[in-house]
Amino acid sequence: MILKRIKPSFLRYILLAAIAFVVFFFVFILSIYWGAWGKIPGKEELSDFQYQRASEVYTADSVLIGKYYLFDRQPIAFEAIPKNVLNALVAIEDERFYEHTGIDYPSLGRVAVKTLLMHDQSAGGGSTLTQQLAKNLYPRRDRKKANIVVDKIKEMFIASKLEDIYSKDEILTHYLNTVSFGDNTFGIESASLKFFNKQAKDLTVEQGAVLVGMLKATYGYNPRIFPERSLTRRNLVLLSMANNDYISAEQKDSLTNIPTKLDYRDFDNNSGLAPYFREEVRKQLLKWNDKQKEEGNEYNIYTSGLKVYTTLDYNMQFWAEEAMQVSYEIAAK
Repeated sequence: MILKRIKPSFLRYILLAAIAFVVFFFVFILSIYWGAWGKIPGKEELSDFQYQRASEVYTADSVLIGKYYLFDRQPIAFEAIPKNVLNALVAIEDERFYEHTGIDYPSLGRVAVKTLLMHDQSAGGGSTLTQQLAKNLYPRRDRKKANIVVDKIKEMFIASKLEDIYSKDEILTHYLNTVSFGDNTFGIESASLKFFNKQAKDLTVEQGAVLVGMLKATYGYNPRIFPERSLTRRNLVLLSMANNDYISAEQKDSLTNIPTKLDYRDFDNNSGLAPYFREEVRKQLLKWNDKQKEEGNEYNIYTSGLKVYTTLDYNMQFWAEEAMQVSYEIAAK
């Protein structure tokens, strides 16, 4: 045998060990692909996934006053996402997004060197936006360290399939509609309404940078809870946008000086305008939902994304509640 000719013998053993490792790793990869560690979805499943959508409650004059949901998500089309949000996302999360096909091998190599050889735990995970989308669609059920490698490789296989099925614009749209912003809020539209009380299409550059910056740590960079951390992270996003030529250095400097002003709205059942009215609407919807099921129509007020328009006049209700509050405060004195 050729191996027997290798001298000294310890080199032969090192070579044998290296060959055994390569064979083992190759078989390990194949076992993941074949589903030994859990099913990997096929292209048919990936091309037809559905979102759970929050149902929205509006006044007669089309003001959003509440939602019914299991997950606060309102998916929107690519055209409704401002360019500055897309640019911020790519700049800070995946600079080579438009160049790779789901897996950024140079980034993986960099992370491997820093993590394994230099023991740099801040090197990141090297995941592309497509891999992150795979994780959003198929969350990791088991967080044990032993399964991280399996999860990462599964996400790579799913990411490659997603890149075959969808365009880059579609991948960004699906990502921004599925990603969590914390507090049971999913997707850029719901996050925009919660933190700035406006639709995503109306976000300014610096507001979009605040929300994109949250994705690194939805709690740690929450602008309501940690405004200073959020501001630092926002400015890092703006710097990344400038470094990738999405904004000029002058724009970056100007935007960095703008303070973050939130208009926070928590769409729960006990706060906001007309909570008792909205609860009665919910009860009526549940009855309507039961009738629809009897007729063979499958609706769910918490997941079907219904838009419910009521008879309530926003301004009249607002001033009526203000008057009641003033009366209560006078009576309490």
